Amino acid sequence: MKKTLWVFLLTFVLLNLSGTFKCVNAQEKSMIKDSIFSDALQEKRLINILLPESYQPGSDDKYEVIYLTDGEWVEELFPFIYKFAQDEDYVPPVIIVSVPNLYIDGANQRDRDFLPVHVSQPPISGGADKFLTFLEKELIPYIDGKFPTNGTNSLYGHSYGGVFVMYALLTKPDLFNTYYSTDPAFWWNDDYLIKLAEKKISSLTSDKLLWIAGITETYKGMGSGKMDSVLKQKAPENLRWKFVTFPNEKHNSVRLKAMYDGIKFSYSGYTTSSFTFHPMNGILMPDSSTFISFQSFPEVRYTTDGSEPTLKSKKADSELRITAPSELVLKSFSASGKYDLIAKGNFEIGNVLPSVKLPRKANPGGLKYSFFEGNFNELPDFKVIKPAKTGIADSTFNMNEAINPGSACLFEGYFKAERKGHYLLAVESTNKVKFYINGKLIFENDGNNPVDNLKSYVLPLEQGYYPVRIEYLNKNEGNLNLIYVEPGTTNGKIIPLNLLYGLY
Repeated sequence: MKKTLWVFLLTFVLLNLSGTFKCVNAQEKSMIKDSIFSDALQEKRLINILLPESYQPGSDDKYEVIYLTDGEWVEELFPFIYKFAQDEDYVPPVIIVSVPNLYIDGANQRDRDFLPVHVSQPPISGGADKFLTFLEKELIPYIDGKFPTNGTNSLYGHSYGGVFVMYALLTKPDLFNTYYSTDPAFWWNDDYLIKLAEKKISSLTSDKLLWIAGITETYKGMGSGKMDSVLKQKAPENLRWKFVTFPNEKHNSVRLKAMYDGIKFSYSGYTTSSFTFHPMNGILMPDSSTFISFQSFPEVRYTTDGSEPTLKSKKADSELRITAPSELVLKSFSASGKYDLIAKGNFEIGNVLPSVKLPRKANPGGLKYSFFEGNFNELPDFKVIKPAKTGIADSTFNMNEAINPGSACLFEGYFKAERKGHYLLAVESTNKVKFYINGKLIFENDGNNPVDNLKSYVLPLEQGYYPVRIEYLNKNEGNLNLIYVEPGTTNGKIIPLNLLYGLY
């Protein structure tokens, strides 16, 4: 029987150890009120622009743009929902441009702008092509010329606005990258959009995202069922689409859920966190295995031969377990393909690392530290420099008080393995770190990525004592945590000082 190696590093434990929590900034940038005269429409149109909180004039950062139809009705609701999703790390910062409807003598002209052909009711219908020209030739170039955009655009519309969104996809598919259509009136003009989709949807040649949301109770009455059927039969593979209905909602109330789920769908796979797994590398004894822990993503596939996973590769879930030898590759697939992430690790077959005899002068309570004054950019050669001071990193030791920024420190001593088995060892730090055990470098952190500050390794130890050495460069007054998962357990925790021995 194969031995099961329980080294599943729990995500919530690591978050608690790191003490890293996101602070939500409730202050939003003010809406910029602007206008543009449209030659296509022969009228002045108001536009409102909301810039990301992270926007700084002169910065090299560029942003996607989401264009909202029916601006006066959604320019408060949509940014509120989007900010909530962004605070939860589901979506990136974007520029939001809302286009309020035009009113002539008190009459709303949305039916004119959103409906593709003229019909008797509503009598002003039929101006969708002109409105599309306004977006393509005038508004989008205006926004691109005035703000730091990256060329990726999305379009949102509701009801007749949802009809317009679908019409834009079918007639100007390259104008936007993502199309959001909520509770669209596909029944309009004897299923005009449904018939148009039957003719055109299969001819899409570029990668697009389409989100359609409606109400369960009116799925058939709004024409949603027919459009859903067309998409299932004729949508090409390069169109990533999803059709969702929500029960117990009204025509307007469904917007809240539809907006939130829609942006989560289109940005699925996005994160500001690093995508990695733990243990990241390691040594496994023959006929043993290890559980792999990783952050939850909508679609993660993996291979164990070093090849890049595809959507046909095995799906990774919380019970992913591997044996050695293995060149593990995990890939998180995003809906758009823009946020695909890859993590790699190597697991070898090996024997138990031998322990050593503990020197008489070694005492529990912490590793010995040697502090080296300087202004180092890289870890120095500790063999050729002399420490400014030495001591024991015990319970009273404060890293930032003991070590000045730019200086280096060497931690040396012994780690006590209380029982035989596979140990997951990890170091968490935002600084440069190298970790050695038995003279073997098992991992290092270059300190260049503040969100990738945890390095881990699994290896088999016998009961006894192991020499450890940690080289540390204190560049940004960060912290240093030594974490382990004992054999037969699943909890990652700080290595207690009574298991760390220093020579003094």
